[in-house]
Amino acid sequence: MAVRSDGAGTAVAGSRVGIQSIESGYSWWVAAMTLVIASLSFGAVTSIPILLKPLSVHWETGAGAIASVHSSAMFGAAVGSLVLGRLLDRFGFFGIALLAAVSTSAGLMIAASAENLLTLHLAYGVLIGGIGQGAFFSPLTAALSQWFDRNRALAIAIAASGQSVGGLLLPPLMRWGAEAFGWRAVLGSYGALAGLALVACAFAYRRTPPPQWVLSTSRVIDQTGLSAARGGFLVLGLCLALSNHASFMVIGHLTAFGEERGFSPAAAAALVSAMLGVTLASRLSAGFLSQRWGRYGMLLAMSVLLAFGMAWLAMATGPLTIMVGAVLIGLGFGGYMPGYAILVREMFPASQAGRRIAEIYFFGFVAAGIGSWTSGWLRDATGGYGVPFMVAACSAGLGVLGLLRLRQRLGSI
Repeated sequence: MAVRSDGAGTAVAGSRVGIQSIESGYSWWVAAMTLVIASLSFGAVTSIPILLKPLSVHWETGAGAIASVHSSAMFGAAVGSLVLGRLLDRFGFFGIALLAAVSTSAGLMIAASAENLLTLHLAYGVLIGGIGQGAFFSPLTAALSQWFDRNRALAIAIAASGQSVGGLLLPPLMRWGAEAFGWRAVLGSYGALAGLALVACAFAYRRTPPPQWVLSTSRVIDQTGLSAARGGFLVLGLCLALSNHASFMVIGHLTAFGEERGFSPAAAAALVSAMLGVTLASRLSAGFLSQRWGRYGMLLAMSVLLAFGMAWLAMATGPLTIMVGAVLIGLGFGGYMPGYAILVREMFPASQAGRRIAEIYFFGFVAAGIGSWTSGWLRDATGGYGVPFMVAACSAGLGVLGLLRLRQRLGSI
């Protein structure tokens, strides 16, 4: 007999026998459009780290001041994802997607014409980060998960892979464009083109997702399991915060770090492309690895890989070792980000998907903003990125220790 969740975490017998999967060809079309949306949105919010050097020169300020704009975007995304995640559970995603598409486009165009840093903070913090990334990460992931049951882990990984595709393709193009035409032209052009594409892709969510039935082969959440899940949720959020703090201490400054180590602007941007490009491999394999190692086991393994990559990069000296460190970090980052959503999606009923995924990623967004700013501040204080990257390695290690504390509670998931 099929079973479904009643929204309160208890199992309810279904009235239909032999129910089929809710997945269809349209589900995969929604997944494809989601990947485009996530890629373009990530390109918008990451334009600050990519253009950090030219922006620092233009505004005649240090890395910390420009990195704080990226922090504003991450803090805005944290708050926006909480609000929009709850709206998703009540009203669906289509209207949210249209609003976020227009906000992202408007924010980039306003940033392109900014005459002071306050305008940049408002454009990125409210429009690009708060509404744009606030909708196009956590709520977007939850919305896509509603179209899948058997391949839900893969769907979540596809939504998270926007960081991979956008991170692979956009950094070199943006950095080259800034050298050739200036950063204002890059942001303005990207705002116009990305806005049109985001609006078009949003129409994939005009349909209502199918009813959320849990097949008899799926894990059913009972009240005991739900209570245990709630008990470990805050610790899980802290673990994500520590890992994301470490990741964005590097992601937010890798291009600038490469240029300081003698890389050309294009080659330095390629470091970010390499780091975020390889995340595609670990993200698309997240579903398979979750089935093979367990959801908790996959998350722990990827977090360990991240910490090892951070320690490697902190000690790297030559171009080859720096590239190896970037790749190791990318693989770990690519695996743990969807790993948290996959784990949380199984811990709570489908009716709480938007809220719970937004809540777990809230920790990640806040930590990402702190990490980007912290790295810039430490770089300005110490004159280099050696100390910031060592701090990042310690933060990632603490995240692993936190996950190990949850082994007894979540190890069976």
